[in-house]
Amino acid sequence: MPRLTFIDEATSADFSAGKTVLQCAIEMKIALSHVCGGDGACGTCRIEIVEGWDQLSPPTPDETYKELEAPYRLSCQAKLLGDLVAKVAKIE
Repeated sequence: MPRLTFIDEATSADFSAGKTVLQCAIEMKIALSHVCGGDGACGTCRIEIVEGWDQLSPPTPDETYKELEAPYRLSCQAKLLGDLVAKVAKIE
């Protein structure tokens, strides 16, 4: 089972592969905004990938349309495939 770690929250947990990072964050009680409810429309659930970029599903059209580039992903679109270390991204 992949392990997801949020280093800025000092917490980690194991999840089934294929879950979105947002679903995992909600279960972990991480305060991660998701104004659109996880539809990929708002961009508020942005995370910063610290380690494990290749352990996520490929970026979706919702992410490429918003011109997100490494190290950022939308947690509602990124599916966990393996171990990942991330931070909640600050939206400026």
